[in-house]
Amino acid sequence: MFGRPPARRSMLRCGKENARLLGNATLFGVVAQTLGVTVLAMPNPAVAQTERLGVPLIPIPLLGTSGVNQPGLSVTPTAEVAYDDNIFRTSDDRAAPVDDIIVTPALRASYQRQLGQNDLRVDGDLGYSFYTQNTDRSRVRADIRGSGTIRIAGICQIQPDLRLTRQQADYGDINGPIDNFQTFSTLAVKASCPRAVGFFPLAELSRRTTRNDTLFNFADQTLVSAAGGIGYARPSLGQAALFYRYSRADRPTIGVVNRIDEAGVTFNRAVVSRVEMSVDLHYLQASSKGANVRPYRGAGWDIDLVFRPIPRILFKGEAGRRIVNDSLVPAGFTVQTDYALSTEWRFAERTLLRGGAVLGRRQFRGDPLVIAAPFSSDRFSSLTLGLTRAMGERLNLTLDAQRTSRRTNTGLNNYDADRVAAGVSYRF
Repeated sequence: MFGRPPARRSMLRCGKENARLLGNATLFGVVAQTLGVTVLAMPNPAVAQTERLGVPLIPIPLLGTSGVNQPGLSVTPTAEVAYDDNIFRTSDDRAAPVDDIIVTPALRASYQRQLGQNDLRVDGDLGYSFYTQNTDRSRVRADIRGSGTIRIAGICQIQPDLRLTRQQADYGDINGPIDNFQTFSTLAVKASCPRAVGFFPLAELSRRTTRNDTLFNFADQTLVSAAGGIGYARPSLGQAALFYRYSRADRPTIGVVNRIDEAGVTFNRAVVSRVEMSVDLHYLQASSKGANVRPYRGAGWDIDLVFRPIPRILFKGEAGRRIVNDSLVPAGFTVQTDYALSTEWRFAERTLLRGGAVLGRRQFRGDPLVIAAPFSSDRFSSLTLGLTRAMGERLNLTLDAQRTSRRTNTGLNNYDADRVAAGVSYRF
């Protein structure tokens, strides 16, 4: 998009409107205590949801290689039973972890069609998570997405992308039994005139929104991005582009505007049949208006490397640094750095073993005169192990285990959580 936040009021002057939006001070105090937040001067935290920037202007595969791979309608009902030993992601020092068994039936559907030279795709995912012990936490989730490719004169193409998601907020940054139902929307369009050899233009516009329950509407945002670049393709080299991306995020409840600028180069190539690589390196700058937030100026990157030593084994390494515009941790914006390694081993014709590890670090930059979080950075890690068994062409059985940990620089809101799950899916 153009480039995973407003008005124009000082955060110190939200006054009566914020008191009305957030409800009475007692209720807000419960939220603040759960989040581990110290609020100064007013009952209005400078908190927001999660929207990532830094997604490469040129996706992998590059613009121009999309198409319909399975035309028609595909419907896949699924069911999963999971045990989680810390559903609210609480610290042992603050409250005893609460465990639960969660049953999640879901239905996924995908429709693809070729319309002349153009492509159309619609994907939907509808599910409901039943908490067997903490039944008041049971919630529905819904995700629908429409995308396509409109080809013009066989030379250029336009790729619209629309998405709407409704879901329960993750408890990882709430760290307590408080619910927040979120709505995310995306409206984006990309344009390009790709060539097999030579230079070609790239452009993109997008608008993304985050909306929360009334108690958490301090995290609402509207993000508008625009990007442009010049790409170059050659079979012996691969595909590369120079690009610039401008993003502006409005967070009206707290009166803050974030601006993010990115300029750099993105490159991808299948070196040989066993190796694929994608590299996005850029200069990244983020600043805020309406609050005294320390800006970020430095490098940003997104690097993916896929290696297949033999056809049955795959290794994938990823690294990235990006600006996360908003999270439920009090911050004007967050500088996030991630490293991940995953592997797949098809050791039998119908059996796939999966494993992975993720390490991440976040630095939260906010205005201490308005709201002070009890920590300015955290580290998180995740280890996963999974097994998929195909019981024919349509029926799959899965087993998964995950260990998640978080550590903050002050030791507050640390947590560990273990989750195991068994699932089944059938594709019609």
